[in-house]
Amino acid sequence: MKNIQYIIVWILVLCVLGACDTEAIDEIGNPVFYVQVPTTAPETAFPNKVISFPIEVYAEAGLEKVELKVDFQTLDGSEITSFDDPKHYQYQFSYKPTNADLGSTQEFAVVAHDKRGFTYDVSYLVEVVLEPVNMEFTLPEILPDTLEVGDTLDFEVQIKSEDELDKIETLLYDNPIEGLTVSSFENSFAHTYHFQYVLVSEDGGKDVTFTFRATDDELKSDEISYTLFVIGERVPLAIDTHLDVVLGMQGNPEVGPFIDLSENVIYTVPEAKANSANVDMGTFRSGSSGINLFAPTYSNAAQFIYNTTNWGDDWLGNWTVRNSLEIRRVSAELMTSDDFYAIADDKLILETFDASEPSAENITKTEEGEILAIKTVNEEYALILVKTIVASSSGSITFDYKVQQ
Repeated sequence: MKNIQYIIVWILVLCVLGACDTEAIDEIGNPVFYVQVPTTAPETAFPNKVISFPIEVYAEAGLEKVELKVDFQTLDGSEITSFDDPKHYQYQFSYKPTNADLGSTQEFAVVAHDKRGFTYDVSYLVEVVLEPVNMEFTLPEILPDTLEVGDTLDFEVQIKSEDELDKIETLLYDNPIEGLTVSSFENSFAHTYHFQYVLVSEDGGKDVTFTFRATDDELKSDEISYTLFVIGERVPLAIDTHLDVVLGMQGNPEVGPFIDLSENVIYTVPEAKANSANVDMGTFRSGSSGINLFAPTYSNAAQFIYNTTNWGDDWLGNWTVRNSLEIRRVSAELMTSDDFYAIADDKLILETFDASEPSAENITKTEEGEILAIKTVNEEYALILVKTIVASSSGSITFDYKVQQ
């Protein structure tokens, strides 16, 4: 009986000792065979930039091979089979993502093989992200809020970059100003950019924004903008006039219901989906609200008319881009059809839009003879004169319109 008691006591002691050993191993990892990625290993990488760090590998039984795998495939040239110290090795991890890897998370496995035929592996994840741009722009502390047509802007912009500068340019109306782009630098990490520009009549009567953009040798860019109001008469822009333009209603089998106003291109529903970035306006006929002219962002058109039930994958909610549009009714007192046809530039178009309130993304119960003022998502202004309407779901609307070039 005593022997049985001694055996039970020894079993309990061994269990306690075994638990202690297990806890120790959990704290330090496998003490005889391990692969250890440093805690300082980067979690993100940038395209075309190498990340590199050592990984500790140890095998009490002796190392046979160390390799690096991605998607269970061994990377070419990653295998190491010769070791100065047969037990311990510092494996140098190195990875250079490409632009094609941007946005992905790469999972690597560092696999060690020992001489017993056992393996030990550790996974390492790295997300490939766009490298942050580190540039600093300094404009003069005092710059004018207003100037007049004919005045000259002349000042310097200080630009510093963590990476080497490739070019500096000034954008006006979204286009680089000719002659102001610089691509040669004495110090490619810091440059004093000289900006000089004479305000012309096209700048008069409006806020003008200059954007100073710097691009580094990795094609990353940053920018800063400066806006002032230019005093002077705004030079009217030329316009295009389009006559007898026909849009079909949603059930018209011959004529499409969508239009690119700047180019006067009419699209069927499938064509409009494929060219959604160019579509400014659409039309449909409703039993309750009559003839509608609407912006692609108009939710009721997507829900009830150009929906998936009627149009499948081509439905309005499935478009890549749904442009906004402002439509305003023009009162008969403000403009007649004779006034409309007499318009020769965009001055009266802008004045008419500003004088007609409120804006909407959908106009209902459109009638023959009325005039509508339009502002597109690209801030192009137009006037529409409705000529004839065939008021059915398979009908059409015919109009003339004038739009800024």
